[in-house]
Amino acid sequence: MDVRTIDAADPSWGSLLEKVRHDIFHLPEYLAVEDRFRETVTKLLVVEEAGVVMLMPLVFTALLSGVWDASSPYRHAGPIFSAAADAAWRRRAVIAALAHLRESGVVSLFLRSHPQAGLEEFAEVGSVVDHSPHYLIPLDLPLEEIMAGMRKGHRRNMRRAAKEGQVAVHDPGWEHLEEFHGIYSATMDRLDARPEYRFDRRYFEGLRDEVGENASLWVLEMDGIVAGAHVVTEVDGTVQYLLGATHPDCRGKLSQVAIFDAVLRWAHARGDRQYVLGGGAQEPLLHFKAGFTKEAVRETTARIVVDPVEYAAQSARWSVLSGTVADGVEGFFPAYRAPIAERV
Repeated sequence: MDVRTIDAADPSWGSLLEKVRHDIFHLPEYLAVEDRFRETVTKLLVVEEAGVVMLMPLVFTALLSGVWDASSPYRHAGPIFSAAADAAWRRRAVIAALAHLRESGVVSLFLRSHPQAGLEEFAEVGSVVDHSPHYLIPLDLPLEEIMAGMRKGHRRNMRRAAKEGQVAVHDPGWEHLEEFHGIYSATMDRLDARPEYRFDRRYFEGLRDEVGENASLWVLEMDGIVAGAHVVTEVDGTVQYLLGATHPDCRGKLSQVAIFDAVLRWAHARGDRQYVLGGGAQEPLLHFKAGFTKEAVRETTARIVVDPVEYAAQSARWSVLSGTVADGVEGFFPAYRAPIAERV
């Protein structure tokens, strides 16, 4: 097996993606926008044999002793495989990838699952931890059947929104970027969102200018203002709800289901395979998304100790500094990166 790591600027990244089902989270253009915001550098670990591939985007973080930690980029850029990769091939690819990382000085590997792949192959070499559900709507059924499978309250709210003239429109040119950024920032303030969700205007300009036609806005206007909007992506048959926001003055008036309804109808008419709604950290958000579909996959993370000797040394050093015992692999991972101030 050929194992190598390539940079985002490498033109082969795009050609390798043609060999696998993928979505927005694996595009080098999207990852470049994420890297600029998060001050990271994402590379692609490639395992290839006879045209069959495993692709694993990774962010490498330096440790003081000249070694590295590796992790999936934020969100869902997990490992993906060619359709022709059977279980035996996948196991061999995982072993080859870990050997390559170990030789490159990597101590630990933290992976986030991708909805189309999961992390089952990594359970034999580390710990795979379940998290919240990740909701998606398959688009291979007639639209009437898809709608019939939704919660009655969602269908009722869709009809009410249409009757009241709440109809979302596609804004592929991001003409409403200024208004969207304003209401997005206000939404993050209201939710007291963590810094990793507080995207600046430059981030959205990057989606518009670098990701291009694969990312667009869907906007619903009320009383002359943008009442709500979603950032939606479409790549390789997967339509993805990425981000959304509601104008502070329209909370309780705007029906968010109207925007999801418009995107669903657009994606279905295009012949896309699936409309991914994603998950959420808050139970009300998960309950809301579950009203659209019964189809869900579990989000998982994998925690793998690539170099046990160095991992033990790093953990022991952290324990001395913190005055406490380091977590196991199912806790904070890698254990020696846990914030000490929160532990003492």
